[in-house]
Amino acid sequence: MNVRACDFPETIEYEPNLGALLDRHPELQIERDDYNINVTANYGERLEPDALFERYKQHPGQGRPAHLYYHFPLCEYICHFCNYVKQLASPTSRGAQLDRWTDALIKESTLYAQQVPWVTGALIESFYIGGGTAAVLTPAHLKRILDHVRSTFHVTPECELNIEGNPDNFCDIDKVRALGDIGFNRFSVGVQSFTPEVNQFTNRGHTPDMSRQAILNLRSTGFPFNVDMMFGLPHQTPETVSEDLRTLVELRVPTITIYRLRNADRQSMGIGNRAVWNVPKVRNRLVEQGLFPTLGATYEMRERAVEHLVRNGYQPSPCGWWSLPGTYREGNIPRVSRNKWQRFDTMLAFGPGAYGWLAGADRSVIQTHNSSDISGYLHHMESSDTPPLAFGRLLTGNQAVGTALGFAYKSRQPIEIDRFKREYGVDLVEDEPFKTVFSELLSKGLIRSTDNGNAFLPTLNGEALHEEIISVYLHERIGSFTTAVCNKVA
Repeated sequence: MNVRACDFPETIEYEPNLGALLDRHPELQIERDDYNINVTANYGERLEPDALFERYKQHPGQGRPAHLYYHFPLCEYICHFCNYVKQLASPTSRGAQLDRWTDALIKESTLYAQQVPWVTGALIESFYIGGGTAAVLTPAHLKRILDHVRSTFHVTPECELNIEGNPDNFCDIDKVRALGDIGFNRFSVGVQSFTPEVNQFTNRGHTPDMSRQAILNLRSTGFPFNVDMMFGLPHQTPETVSEDLRTLVELRVPTITIYRLRNADRQSMGIGNRAVWNVPKVRNRLVEQGLFPTLGATYEMRERAVEHLVRNGYQPSPCGWWSLPGTYREGNIPRVSRNKWQRFDTMLAFGPGAYGWLAGADRSVIQTHNSSDISGYLHHMESSDTPPLAFGRLLTGNQAVGTALGFAYKSRQPIEIDRFKREYGVDLVEDEPFKTVFSELLSKGLIRSTDNGNAFLPTLNGEALHEEIISVYLHERIGSFTTAVCNKVA
């Protein structure tokens, strides 16, 4: 099969019945409690903290594009589905607690700036502070962090400065304006659902009216922002998800991100904290009560969401992120997504549980993981001058290529054949296992050939199941392929 010549027209690439699509591709059926899809890899040689930090120092990142991520773990309430690194904020000593965490985050990134020579010479093109709930921080605390970033790192003139929060963090128009005044030029707000019963059951701290007000406030800034929505939650139905998307479209939200519930235990994997619903007794009770939607109902929810998005002109870039045309330049993709996923630039990650990677220097990739012990992280930063690293992973050969392909697929920008020849020494259409994998994805209509046969692009069917495809085809089929990568390409 000559995959270079294969093409799938945009007009016929989407099958609205995801259930039928999954029936044809049962390998992509991943149940709720096993669903912990992530573009980072869970394989590779494990690196202990000292060895990892030495690798960090040796990385030739000077003058190369990079992305900064800061993880602030505090939340004003804990969502029952959340398996990220988080902790309830103090209701009585909030100011001192915010001071302490701001100091710790600044100290950690200062440590890298002082001990890793190339860090201050990397070209910072995007910055993201998440959590937890980053917008729990006051504008004054956030200004301290941004001032530190600007004075410590080489921040490019068009750097995208992102902050995430919940609707209740953005209901105060004065706070929203203050965040814009100190430099934030892109926002992310986690609405998840407009249905009161869903929000109450998941322990969300906002009402539908608060969500609408937050969206209107963010729209008034003139800056781009995204609204996160979830599907597959208890008490959700295809009809409620459809109504949620209708509301967002009517509000002309520039970017709508849709996520399936991930109920895998990330704490047991060393990359998160346990969610309330990860506790076996709680999870079993919900299952017995029939509160979790079935796999079929879950994907019907996504179908309904995508119907609204496609009908109203939204375009997916990256996968799962749907934007109105013209929201962003250069492929209509946020810069943070272009840095992280399309180009797989190095990401410097600070804060408890933060993970990043060192990429682009050679044909290997190094993943970095900070300690996810929140109290332990804080104690370490207040008593030590060493980084709070927990472990790392060295990815070589097909492991590195499979991971890079996962990032490229996620971006829903062209996966350039020449780029992978140049950067990883592999030919995606001639070398195995790439040839077989990409031929299979093409024949199933999950990707198509583009750019005159010089690149691949996920179809809308491939976008709908992108996380499953990354896990099964790119990480397992390619990343776990044991034969050494062929380096015959110059």
